[in-house]
Amino acid sequence: MFTYTKRKDGRLMKRVSVNGKLETIYSDNPKELQNKYIELKHLSNKGMIAEDNGINVEQWATKWFETYKSDKEQATKNMYSSVIKSYIIPELGGIKLKNLRESDITSMLNKLKDKHRQKEILLLTISQILDKAVDNDLIYKNVAKKVDLKKHKSVEKKPLTNLEISYLKQVSEKDPRCFMLLFMLYTGIRREEVAPLLYKDINLDNKTVCINKAVHWEKNKPNIKSTKNGETRYVPILDIIFSTISNMKSEHQDKDLIFPAVKSKDIMSEESIRRLLEHTLFQINKLYKQDQLLLHGMSNQKEIEIKTIKFTYHQLRHTYVCMLHKAEIPIKEAQYLTGHKTLNVLLNIYTHLDNEDKQNASNKLNNLLNS
Repeated sequence: MFTYTKRKDGRLMKRVSVNGKLETIYSDNPKELQNKYIELKHLSNKGMIAEDNGINVEQWATKWFETYKSDKEQATKNMYSSVIKSYIIPELGGIKLKNLRESDITSMLNKLKDKHRQKEILLLTISQILDKAVDNDLIYKNVAKKVDLKKHKSVEKKPLTNLEISYLKQVSEKDPRCFMLLFMLYTGIRREEVAPLLYKDINLDNKTVCINKAVHWEKNKPNIKSTKNGETRYVPILDIIFSTISNMKSEHQDKDLIFPAVKSKDIMSEESIRRLLEHTLFQINKLYKQDQLLLHGMSNQKEIEIKTIKFTYHQLRHTYVCMLHKAEIPIKEAQYLTGHKTLNVLLNIYTHLDNEDKQNASNKLNNLLNS
């Protein structure tokens, strides 16, 4: 007969001898308590009970970060540090590792509600922390692996439209500062890669730009680092931007930055990068509204509804990938040109675009047969 003690707070308690020491297990119902007792005795008999020495989640998370993440890039360290300090320590820090349950982690994640990306990062982090706790014999299993996040449909990334590209070209011709975004559109490079580009990285004979460094912004200040995948790549300079970049290079020294900060001529701060996008979008929308008013023969924009053109830096890069697909560039070559560490992202984009092409073909056939 399975016996246990009922506490004053209503919880059920059972004392178990493990490795010569008395351990206490708790539950709210007899069946669960008995299952815990059987599992604990089974693990004890197999010598699988970990000695955690009373360490709690905060202590181990801190040690894990210092031991296993200290050699990572600053951006990666900042991400893990922020997750630990903002979520894991406040929600789970005081719980002993051996007492941590799947329900504790689920409860923590539920507080983020619809912040799906933050949930994914948080679960990834706590799972890594517990994996290493298992490896170090502090616990015998990773309870985070039981947590199952509900799948959600990500917001579809859209490439720039022909209209948006047309206006980006126009403002780039009128305002040299805006040219950086056009350059990014037709090279597919990241904002952290365009910021430290030097004229010596441009090879006019081969019509290529060498991407061999990037920056990480720490408190808005740029620090040089390696590229995201740690490799150097050579991206073609397309004819559509070649003459402009050629003229720019002829007016500068090789060690000059191609797109420096306006006032200091140093590498742009993260804030400067953000403001440049805002400035370019302002110029685009100013020109677009003027054209729309002229088109409709009106002087008051309130009389007509004029949409606002808006896009992100990442959409420039996404548009470049879509261009590669339309040009039938093989996916492995696209991976090299864009500097993706794995094929996963590109596969998703290429597959999506292939499906769109199939649907367009289907619609064209249906229209032909129904006409």
